[in-house]
Amino acid sequence: MHEIASVSPGTRPRIDNQGGFKLQTKRYPVYFAFCLPLTMHASEPHEEHVMPGIRHARAAQDAVRALFALIAGAVDRLRSLPFAKKARPFVFALAVPTAFLLLEVPYNESLFSMDPYYAGLNLALLAGLFGICYFVGQRSRAAVAAFLLACLAAGTANYFVIMFKGQPVVPADLFALSTAASVGSSYSFELDASLLASIALFLGYCAALFLMPKQRLSFRRGLTNATCALVLVGGFGWSLTAVDIEKAFDCTVDVWGVKESYAEQGSALCFLKRVQDLSPAEPDGYATEAIEDMLDSYADATAIPEAHASELVEQPTVIAIMNETFSDLSRYPGLADTEARPARFHELAGEALEAGEAYASAMGGGTCNSEFEFLTGSSMAHLGGGVYPYVLYDLDKAESLVSYFSSMGYATHALHPAEGTNWRRDRIYAQLGFDRFSDISLFDGADTLRGLVTDRATYDYVLNLLAENEQPQFIFDVTMQNHGGYDVGGLSEEMTVSVPLPDDATSPELNEYASVIRQADQDLAYLTEQLNALERPVVLCFFGDHQPGFSDWLFEATHEGVSADDLGLDAVQSRYAVPYLIWENAAARAIKQQRGNPVEREADAPATGPVEQRSSLNYLGAKLVDLAGLPTTNYQRFLLSTSKSIPAVNLNGYLSADGTWHWLNEETDAENLLEAYAWIQYDNLFG
Repeated sequence: MHEIASVSPGTRPRIDNQGGFKLQTKRYPVYFAFCLPLTMHASEPHEEHVMPGIRHARAAQDAVRALFALIAGAVDRLRSLPFAKKARPFVFALAVPTAFLLLEVPYNESLFSMDPYYAGLNLALLAGLFGICYFVGQRSRAAVAAFLLACLAAGTANYFVIMFKGQPVVPADLFALSTAASVGSSYSFELDASLLASIALFLGYCAALFLMPKQRLSFRRGLTNATCALVLVGGFGWSLTAVDIEKAFDCTVDVWGVKESYAEQGSALCFLKRVQDLSPAEPDGYATEAIEDMLDSYADATAIPEAHASELVEQPTVIAIMNETFSDLSRYPGLADTEARPARFHELAGEALEAGEAYASAMGGGTCNSEFEFLTGSSMAHLGGGVYPYVLYDLDKAESLVSYFSSMGYATHALHPAEGTNWRRDRIYAQLGFDRFSDISLFDGADTLRGLVTDRATYDYVLNLLAENEQPQFIFDVTMQNHGGYDVGGLSEEMTVSVPLPDDATSPELNEYASVIRQADQDLAYLTEQLNALERPVVLCFFGDHQPGFSDWLFEATHEGVSADDLGLDAVQSRYAVPYLIWENAAARAIKQQRGNPVEREADAPATGPVEQRSSLNYLGAKLVDLAGLPTTNYQRFLLSTSKSIPAVNLNGYLSADGTWHWLNEETDAENLLEAYAWIQYDNLFG
């Protein structure tokens, strides 16, 4: 007599050739999944011994289990159908156009008007990247899903970064993810229809992908996949280094219209173009010997006002404050007599050594680039857009304000009430030569506004530094109070102001921004009052790092719906202007008066009233040293001399002495001087 084997769920017996029973090993997940809730239910206590609430909860659990069992069975059945195997290549082939849509739909409002040429280039590029991911993932469904998820994440990142900064993600942003995470809590994240549609597309494709049958993996097939992956990675890497995307594919990313370039030419292609721009290229004609001769020519230059080293009996303490997003939005039509105007700043500007508008290379973000230009005297015009020197380069050999003041015997101190690792400040400040750096860890318990340390708290910290050390100091204060976003709330009714827009419209975002700027304006007045009370000479340089990210729509709202890009370079530059002043306290003025040789203001500088000077952040450091009555270096003399012919230069273009804005690639009389500037800057940073 034959023994009968026990039969477990998911198997069925059959008679073998010897008349006995064998278990057929093919499993049916649907049967197991369906029987599971019944088995679990049978093992539970009898209904009459269970409380009603618990009974209902268990019934709901059983229903959910049964639903999942039915879904699992349906999916298993669909995968076994012949059409699933035949459909697999077509579904996988749709991954590339799906990836393209996931990248572009979230942010690109003009996607369907993109030139077919650029659409094809992006599809080809994505096909190569997909191939790498596909073969690295052994041609699995998970590899396809991971690739599409990465594309959705990139498109979503572009959506939010454009919302907050006015431009999409560039390669250098990837080196500053910790900074983005640190300040991200200040913004509100909202989903619009385009982003929701992208998420729905991703989920729909993944559902179809999940219905495709798995592919069996063997050693030989795995080896083939790995080989294909290596070939694709090698080919892609070679192409990225050997092929100039701009020349080969006519792809140019405008530095002042990055969002538009991405929209017109595709984010994948433009992003890789920016990758190629990360490495600093040696300027044409650069030679170390020529740079030395050029700088030596400024040692006794008569065109530069002599340094006023003999004017002050004692060296002044120098304070530089880069105030977060401090700008004067009253410069826009219709806002002149509103709360958008920082009134106390303008009062101080009337008595300053120099005051005016400085043109930054950043808007809505990129604070580190404004710091970089101010501290090193470099211009982003010579490095290009999408580059953050703080996160890409080492600056330990560069001449800077910090190295200058250190050589003069000053104590140097930087402070920033945020994470010290943001923009790699903890490393960069050490490379530049700061003796000390105080980050958020030293502002525990400080007053905050909208969750950010107030300007006044940092000013009190500066005043304490002066009280602790009467020797000359250079202090660099990077504030945080005015940081975006501007829908955080938390302002009292007394602190809140309203700025009317044309047609009596209002914007909560603009109102919150104007409210914190008014507070910053008052805190600046507080600081100067405290400095005036000191009996030691102090020179203060105060400037904003960039305008808020919403200056794009604000420009249109105040210009009858016309964008700055449509009006030309003058209009574009208006969104990059920030206020600055170089001011000295009463003690410094008194010392000059005693000696009878005060530093005269520029002839065209106003004594009172509106600010009229125009400069750029790269010149402010040299101007600060000169106006403080300190000796200048050859490099600083070069910058001061250049500022006479080119009063302002930034990432977008430059201002000639006659007050005309020019694109960087325009052929003008200043072309040779700009070329010399590029050589000297490259030598200072990388030579």
